[in-house]
Amino acid sequence: MRRGNPKLFAQVRSGLLWRRCMQRLFPRNDSMTKTIQSFYYDELDSTQDEAKRLIQAGKINNIAYITTNSQTKGRGTQGREWSSPANSGIYLSIIHIPRDKDLFELTTLYTQAAGIACVEAIKEVTNIETKLKPVNDIYFNNKKLGGILVESLLQKEKIAHLITGIGINIKRTTHDLDRNIVEPVSLEEIMAKKDFNKITKEELIQTLISKICYWYEAVFNGKLDLIQQKWQDYKL
Repeated sequence: MRRGNPKLFAQVRSGLLWRRCMQRLFPRNDSMTKTIQSFYYDELDSTQDEAKRLIQAGKINNIAYITTNSQTKGRGTQGREWSSPANSGIYLSIIHIPRDKDLFELTTLYTQAAGIACVEAIKEVTNIETKLKPVNDIYFNNKKLGGILVESLLQKEKIAHLITGIGINIKRTTHDLDRNIVEPVSLEEIMAKKDFNKITKEELIQTLISKICYWYEAVFNGKLDLIQQKWQDYKL
């Protein structure tokens, strides 16, 4: 399900912020600040599924991201439902494709790298320190703030497309889930009102994407020890 046409979200709504984020992380790679594709929807079944549809339609030719105001069939690992009410969270998928037609090596480090990126992005924007509950949940004080889902499309036993899904609870809302299994929390509930009112969802989205790109570069460049050490530091 898709409602509304995709919009060039970064360029229209936060292009200057985006360029600043990417230039800070990749000061010698100006092409990165210009060629990332962006798609925004009012409602989707799932940003992960939309990412796959865009790939299959041949519309993705560089790093890209998809974000939506709500999801009707958001999901986490093992097909678990991810509650995605309208106007209450970040629902984001980031697509990476190999450069120069070289395929990505299969490794579980992408999930760890994505977790590191999320913790650091949340800290940078909100000054809130979160932890990672293995392997892909973002926690604050034993309550679930968000989650990560890394999926891949394979070719010749290597990764041809890497799709990183991120969900983060922004506003206080009612989630339809079993609280005996998980207790959700939102940034609005964690932060002081004056501090919460200073942040924007767009800023956090752009910082998440920037950090994901940064830490995936670490995977691509073989900095495995650094990633594993950072992940241990942030592990709950």
